[in-house]
Parts: sequence; C-alpha cells; structure tokens
Amino acid sequence: MIVRHKFIKAFVSLICLLVLSSCGFKPMYGQNTAGGAELAQLMANIDIDPVRSQTGRQERLSQLLENNLRDRISTLNATGETSYILRTNYEVIEQGYGIREDESVTLINLRLIVEFALVDIESDNAIMDGTARAIVTYDLVQSDFSNMAARQTSLERLAEEASNQVITRVGTFLSNNQKS
Repeated sequence: MIVRHKFIKAFVSLICLLVLSSCGFKPMYGQNTAGGAELAQLMANIDIDPVRSQTGRQERLSQLLENNLRDRISTLNATGETSYILRTNYEVIEQGYGIREDESVTLINLRLIVEFALVDIESDNAIMDGTARAIVTYDLVQSDFSNMAARQTSLERLAEEASNQVITRVGTFLSNNQKS
C-alpha cells in the first residue's frame, strides 16, 4: 500500500512538472529571457525622469514613486549608458464613503493613476506607454494625527503597488522587444 502511494505521488509530480514546462513559462530576469540577454542589464539602462503630478508639481508622492521605481530598477549599469527614459505623471483621486447619519465620512478611498511612457534615447520616441492603477481604503477616526498617518501609509502603499505594475510592464515589454 505504501509503495503504491509513493508511486502515485511520483507520477503526479512528474505530470505537474511536464505541464509546467510546456506552458511557455520563461523567467523575466534570468539568462533564458528572449534573445538570451539579461533583462536586469536592460533595466539598468533606464533613467527615470522626475515624477510629477498631473498639475506638474513635485510632491511627497512624487518622491515615493520615483524612489520605488529606482529601487526596482537594477543598479548593474557599470558603463553609465542610458538607453531609455521612463517618464511618469500621476493623479490621486480621493473620495469619502461610509457616510453616517450626521453626514460625516467614515472611509476614504484613495485611487492612484500613474501614466508612464518608456522613451528610446536614440529616436526620442515613446516605444511603450501605459497606465498603472492602485486603490486603497482607510478608516477615518476622531484623531487628526491618526487620520494623517493613515493617509500617509495609504499613499506609500499606493506608490509601491503602482511602481510594481510599471516596472513589471516595462520589464515584460523589454523582455519581448529587445534591441538587436
């Protein structure tokens, strides 16, 4: 009985391995990316323009987004070359929900919309663009300090989520469309 159970377990493991290997999965940051070049080195050739709000201002959220983008782009660029520029701007939409009988708001919904474009340095044309969206809800309480801290934490989470989306989309694009 134990031998039969081990055989079934090994057979199922083998089937799972075969199914996963045939699905077309390839690592994003490894040696086996399209064209054989490492994506991390391509990502290291991206310079990030200063992030601004839709009104053109640099705010605390601009810094958060820019720092998150820089943290996620590899620092392997030893040559100092820049092949691409990542240009981004954003908009934050804030809405109140959970209205009580006295018409006070109990929940705040923060929505971050980040528009980005990857620009090729040689041609000065956008080779890809897109939009990343993130949403966070936090409770409003009686304390102004607690509300301010909750808003700041929510903005940090929004910046992190949107940055992850931008870098993943740029990485996927570069992995599939490498220069020869």
